[in-house]
Amino acid sequence: MSFNQTVTSKFLLLTLIMVQVVIQGCAVAPRDLDNNDTSSKHFFVRKVVFNAVYHSSLKRLKQTVINNRDWSQLSNIVISRGDWLTIKVHAMPSLDGLYQVNTMGHIEFPFGESLKLAGLKRSTAIHTLKSQLKDLGWFNDLSTFVDISLVRYSSVDVTVVGAVFSPGLVTINNTPAQKQQDNILQEAGAFSSNRNLISALAAAGGVRPDADLYQIYLKRDEKLFSIDLSKLIDGSGFHSTPVLIQGDEIFVASKGVESTDLIRPTQITPPGMRVLMSNLTAPALNNALSAVGAEATRLPYGSSLIDAAISANCVGGTHQANASRSIILITRHHGSKEQVAIRRSINQLLANTSDYAVNPFLMPNDGVACYDSRFTNIRDVARGIGELFGPILIGRVL
Repeated sequence: MSFNQTVTSKFLLLTLIMVQVVIQGCAVAPRDLDNNDTSSKHFFVRKVVFNAVYHSSLKRLKQTVINNRDWSQLSNIVISRGDWLTIKVHAMPSLDGLYQVNTMGHIEFPFGESLKLAGLKRSTAIHTLKSQLKDLGWFNDLSTFVDISLVRYSSVDVTVVGAVFSPGLVTINNTPAQKQQDNILQEAGAFSSNRNLISALAAAGGVRPDADLYQIYLKRDEKLFSIDLSKLIDGSGFHSTPVLIQGDEIFVASKGVESTDLIRPTQITPPGMRVLMSNLTAPALNNALSAVGAEATRLPYGSSLIDAAISANCVGGTHQANASRSIILITRHHGSKEQVAIRRSINQLLANTSDYAVNPFLMPNDGVACYDSRFTNIRDVARGIGELFGPILIGRVL
């Protein structure tokens, strides 16, 4: 055997050894994930983790305030810090004008002490102003005509915690950065559809699937109201939703289990969500070629893993090369920051589209990543080895 033949044989033997090693180590995705194979009894279900923040918030609310008050009284419009009011006093036009409730909840009334109106109904605020004018000696009795009207709702900061996607302090009913008094033309009456409980829940990312809509608590001053929003999920009950004021605290209780009835766009759930996607393997070499752009990563709330696979272009193409592709879902249990990764093959998802233990729903900010099939991996490995050793072998033969 000639020297060139010996060298060529050694290169071929080395190449075969490398191909076998690569093939043995070549996996579609990590195998130690919940892949729900036909021989496996593993099913993925998002758990609800009751962390220390949840328990402390619930305990603090129930121990520091009076519970089980009738929340129907919240339907009465009350004045909040930042609201704009028009005030008229009979026979004293110099006092008539536009007033804004300050950060302490007071109005600065001319020639008198500041008057606290925040948290009061209109009728109560009128009586309070009459009493102050009488105490100042401006009137002999309370029969003098005084009128107070709310003409502009301000933006308010409220706290939303519990079973929502983005708990914390939220601002609702934001207004443009301009002089509000310049735009107030009416003398009485105000309306806003963005300063109620629905707006606050939406600003907090919407309620999670484990939320208990029968147990939503609203703390105002030292009173705790238990509110039932179960009708909102079907689009009714909007008229009875309480209007919020500055400093309100909202707590959304959890049922402890995920309910698929809440995984759809509603007034109090997310209308849509962003899902992080990656499809960097063949048939596309980058996300741009995969058409995984900004629009592809925005999915309607209620989308499942197979929907994300289609949006990321993980489904379709050459059947032999792509039918056994797989996808990784990186998600979190409700109330937990710890990430969980599961694997599903495309064939599994297509065969079990209605089984949500196999084809789970996606949550906001979940991540999905596509992996190629074994056929494609071996083909690309063989192609790489050929590109590496081909020129060497040709040079040896020649």
